[in-house]
Amino acid sequence: MATMNAIWWTGPNKIELLRDVPVPEVKPGTVKVKIAYSALCATDMHMVSMGVMNAVMREGGQGLGHEASGEIVEMGEGAEKSGLKVGDKVVLFPGSPCGQCDNCKSGIPQYCMNAVVRPTFAQYAVVPSTGAFKLPDNADLRAYALVEPSVCTIRAMDLSPIRHGQTVMVSGVGGIGSILLDMVIHSGAAKITVSDPVAQKRENALAMGAQFAVDPINEDLVKRGKEITGGKGFDHIFEVSGVRSAAPPCLKLMAKCGTVTYFAVFPPDYEMPLNLHELYMKEGRIQTVFTNPDIVPRAINLMPRLQTDKIIGKIYDLTDGMDAIEMFHKSIYPKILLKCN
Repeated sequence: MATMNAIWWTGPNKIELLRDVPVPEVKPGTVKVKIAYSALCATDMHMVSMGVMNAVMREGGQGLGHEASGEIVEMGEGAEKSGLKVGDKVVLFPGSPCGQCDNCKSGIPQYCMNAVVRPTFAQYAVVPSTGAFKLPDNADLRAYALVEPSVCTIRAMDLSPIRHGQTVMVSGVGGIGSILLDMVIHSGAAKITVSDPVAQKRENALAMGAQFAVDPINEDLVKRGKEITGGKGFDHIFEVSGVRSAAPPCLKLMAKCGTVTYFAVFPPDYEMPLNLHELYMKEGRIQTVFTNPDIVPRAINLMPRLQTDKIIGKIYDLTDGMDAIEMFHKSIYPKILLKCN
């Protein structure tokens, strides 16, 4: 049996590089993708350390990774009906909807009851043809590895649409926060402000187009935010860090009739204090975000306009994946990629 390198969740809070993982076999209706690049995401790390997304390690361990680009190298029987072919550059959606369960039929395929996530921290992945989306022939597979997180950020913009001239703050400008910031910059937002304790990330955000950057550790974030907005607070706040201490100040900085979108996946045991009277007096709104596979084509269309050169900070070979994960935890670069082949 052919084997491959893959990064695997092997035990409680334990991730390893394995060199003898069986290469998945093509089945009817599926395609085999040679993974070019797969991006590290906090969700993968926090599934292992915190159990976010209700993740439980399967017996014998399991693969990780869900943000990936690559090339089709083999197709199962019937997969040609999708219009895909061997040699096509593609991006993958993590859990391909079945189209048959109650949630799929109700128009919320992101909550498909039968979806199975195919890990992409590996040399190959086999996915249903419905979960592979064709890219332009000249697509830079490094940049397009960010399509999946871009889908989530577009979903955030759909759920909390920004009107031109509205004020916006992004709390946390790591990988996904930087992608969301790029969306905000394209939205017509005003007084775009970022909050992040890492100086390099604040500087990168300013270089991308943010107008103000606040260090929430050494500055009074609420006071500074009120100064920036003339005492009004922000019309839209996106909390993207997932840090417990970052959640409550967002509500303090919400303007009248404003929206706070808690984009990040917070630890399952975190319960945020909430003063409903204060929220009532602002007629404020709290929004959360998941994803939606229907957005993938829009994300693909948008990729050439995104500042991926500023978002992708470092690229490691898959075989150096443990070093990449160690660097990820240092929280220096917005986004780190694994070169899988």
